[in-house]
Amino acid sequence: MSSRSFFLLAALAGSATFAAALYFQYVEGLAPCKLCMWQRYGLAVGIAGALIAAMTSGRAGRVTFGAIGALGFFAETAAAMYHTGVERKWWPGPSTCSGGNALPEVFDPAALQAAAERGKPIPQCDDIVWDFLGLSMANWNIAMALGFMALCMIGVGRVRRMA
Repeated sequence: MSSRSFFLLAALAGSATFAAALYFQYVEGLAPCKLCMWQRYGLAVGIAGALIAAMTSGRAGRVTFGAIGALGFFAETAAAMYHTGVERKWWPGPSTCSGGNALPEVFDPAALQAAAERGKPIPQCDDIVWDFLGLSMANWNIAMALGFMALCMIGVGRVRRMA
């Protein structure tokens, strides 16, 4: 497989993950908490870097944007690991998003209103509102983001070896 294929696979798989997050938010009514949004920022940078690396023709551009993609996916992984620790009560989360009776600081007021109208809980960073096979969305996100990061790193390695 070529380096472009690795970058494109990372971008497409990352985009599918982003689409799934939007599905859960807008169709299932699970509003994202603050830490969920942090994960999305890293995911967006990773997708953009990987996509640009796949479309760039120059070696330096592919290496640079491939590395940016890997760093974005690394940031997503780090945020998901932090979120996992908060969910599992291993460490405290942000005071604006964990425990207590205070309304959490969430970046999407429309999603909060939609969740309230559907009777869904207002998201707290330390609550697991969805799981599959005993793993939360943040847990699954760690595995996926590490995979996307590995794809970018393999792509960068292939570009560098071809020089």
